[in-house]
Amino acid sequence: MTDQATSARDAAFQALDDLSGGRIDRLDERFDRMRALDDRDAGLARELALGAVRYQRLYDHLAARFLKRGPQPPPLMIALRLACHQLFALDRVPPHAAVHETVESLRRAGHRKLVPVANAVMRRLSEMRQDTRIGDGPLGRIAAEDQPDQAAVRHSVPDRLLDDLRPVLPDGNEDALASLNLVPHLCTRTRPGRPQPSGASVLKRDGALTWWDDPQEALRGPVADGICVVQDAAQGDVVRMSGARPGDLVLDCCSAPGGKAVALADRGCRVIAADLSIVKLRSMREPAIRLAQDGCAPALAAGAFDVVLVDAPCSNSGVIARRPEARWRYEPKQIASLERLQGALLRAGAALVAPGGRLVYSTCSLVPRENQAIAHRLVGWRLLMEQLSWPDAWRGGGYVAVLVRS
Repeated sequence: MTDQATSARDAAFQALDDLSGGRIDRLDERFDRMRALDDRDAGLARELALGAVRYQRLYDHLAARFLKRGPQPPPLMIALRLACHQLFALDRVPPHAAVHETVESLRRAGHRKLVPVANAVMRRLSEMRQDTRIGDGPLGRIAAEDQPDQAAVRHSVPDRLLDDLRPVLPDGNEDALASLNLVPHLCTRTRPGRPQPSGASVLKRDGALTWWDDPQEALRGPVADGICVVQDAAQGDVVRMSGARPGDLVLDCCSAPGGKAVALADRGCRVIAADLSIVKLRSMREPAIRLAQDGCAPALAAGAFDVVLVDAPCSNSGVIARRPEARWRYEPKQIASLERLQGALLRAGAALVAPGGRLVYSTCSLVPRENQAIAHRLVGWRLLMEQLSWPDAWRGGGYVAVLVRS
């Protein structure tokens, strides 16, 4: 196999093999390098790979019914997850094509010895597929008696993540976990002074925000033309709640890729976009002042900024529909490390806020230990307002807190 995969299924198989082998950190890194696929095949490859990772726990549970107990070869499990996603989530793929083509991808990848067992298991899985869809997602093609009893398995999240999310589950209902797997429609924000974008796939509008059914129509049209920028509604809430006014001096810590910095600049603020990675800063297209620095030890004057935004690295638990691989990295050691970093960044940012200014802390996590536990414990500061957004079809999930000196 080469980097330029020959089909959508081969591309998806290769991407998942690279991810499991530790050769990439994010699936989109792999797809960014795939130039041989046309738009249609590239879209299918992304859907197959992201879906297989998103519903990995559910698909492994289904496949385990027809496998011997114990560890299985990783290439076999990759193939079975890809087959499950086609069988249960993609209505336009005929079951026989899902089985045959996925088996052939396994064969072309050099795993001929695994083909017989893969073929047998896939055929058993195809027999579980209901002819009539009874609900959304892969569960909508699986009879109720064949669905897992555990909510964490049904919705494919680690038990640790469910445990940490229980305090904030809407109405305490574990089936709210289904929302974690909803990929929101692409949302764009119209730039000041630009006309409202138009297109055949516009789903709805709310002020400057427009949601699209076809992301490519937006990206190749109004976004490419500079009329709009891509901005999730949750990101817009961070900027709105900051209270930043025209002329304010604003520091956007951990800024790259720069969406919030652009939104703040569009409000008329004077913005310094800071990030540890000079490479990420260089990729920002907007002409904001950029500063490569360690957010935990900023090289800036104390008490200089009207607003300091700390958009901290986090577990991504609010956006695991878009970043499905992040859920399988939700481990105690990783979360403890993130908590230390989040606290350090917030304390460093606090020292840079001018008298009477605001400190804004945000994450794309839903977990209280990364959110309220960090913001509420900052010594010398009090909470002015906060918001936790559960994800849905129109926005990603996340948290924002606005703090002022007590």
